[in-house]
Amino acid sequence: MKVNDAHGLIETMSGLPLAERDRRWALLQQLLADERLDVLVLAANDYRGHKGALRWVGDVNLAHRYGYAIAAPERAPRLLLPVNLAMNPLGAWPVDVAYARRVSDGLVEQLNALGAPRRIGIAGLGQVMKVEDHLALRAAFPEAELVDASLAFERIRAVKSPVELEGLREATRIAESCFQRLLEIAGPGVSERAIGAELAARALALGGEDLLFLTMYGRDTPGGTVTGHFGQPAGRTLEAGDVLTFSMELVGPLGYWMEHARMVTIGPPDELTQRMNAAVAAGLDAGGSALVPGATTEAVQRAIVAAVEAHGASCTYWSGHGIGQDVIEEPWVGLDVVQERDAVPSAPLAAGMSLSLHPFVIDDDQRAIGYMADTFVVGEDGPLSLVSRDIWSIR
Repeated sequence: MKVNDAHGLIETMSGLPLAERDRRWALLQQLLADERLDVLVLAANDYRGHKGALRWVGDVNLAHRYGYAIAAPERAPRLLLPVNLAMNPLGAWPVDVAYARRVSDGLVEQLNALGAPRRIGIAGLGQVMKVEDHLALRAAFPEAELVDASLAFERIRAVKSPVELEGLREATRIAESCFQRLLEIAGPGVSERAIGAELAARALALGGEDLLFLTMYGRDTPGGTVTGHFGQPAGRTLEAGDVLTFSMELVGPLGYWMEHARMVTIGPPDELTQRMNAAVAAGLDAGGSALVPGATTEAVQRAIVAAVEAHGASCTYWSGHGIGQDVIEEPWVGLDVVQERDAVPSAPLAAGMSLSLHPFVIDDDQRAIGYMADTFVVGEDGPLSLVSRDIWSIR
């Protein structure tokens, strides 16, 4: 399918093929066997980082609320959704869907139909599943073992198939077109909100979904240093000398996220801003080069830190993560556990994994910040985006 862009045509696929569904369902069967599960419940809600499991299993993009996918040995997965999501469009894949007025009751009913399972795996147990649904399972199956299968699921979806990588690329092309639109309209007297509106229009016209546009810039503190501002486009009006980093995260027509951010100045950049841009670019270059099969994500982070520090700056302790049908997936790129102190370390990187790198840097005197983002595929040279990482100066 071709989508018209003011700067040409963007090629997009018409949908994920059934062969991709069958590949994923086979991986679920392998997970069930490896983890010795009687059933696997995959939790999803409409938070951008928590709904990809449902899309991965059933090609369904939640419009709102939440839902589950249920997989059992030698059975096709079934989706369970609240009854008021019956109007939520399903994807192109044939998949069985059940609806329930009270989802916790529906979940118990679906698992009872499988023969009162004794070992229940839950992907999203700690952060996604609703407490009332967990309590309902615990009450209905008091003898069953509830197993956190989140990491096991993350690892089977970490390596992307060729069609999935195409989804990442088409989303990147949309984001690049949005950035081109930013360069056309940004300037003195233009507000962040006006820029966000134009970029949203461009993204939606090209098939983008779940738009997440965030702006970043340095903000003065009472102590005379600078801290970072990172938030939704608001009423800030650009002035000569301003630095504008517009971070674009969106889903393409195949349901895949990407991240893309570049540094833009209104007028010529000063020396310090140029140095922060160089620090971020060096970090992205070093991190991207370190994304090779067999490497650890800790090694990737250390490469980023060393490159940034060579420019008289420092960066945060984590600089990236996996990305796919959720905007944040395993693995995490960092020097310490990012979310849970008892989390299992990330497995070594493998060819076909997709990751977003986004170093946030601040100079050693805390006078300026820098930030950019790119999406990479392990085993491929360079980022998916072709847009230069040099500062883009709007005169």
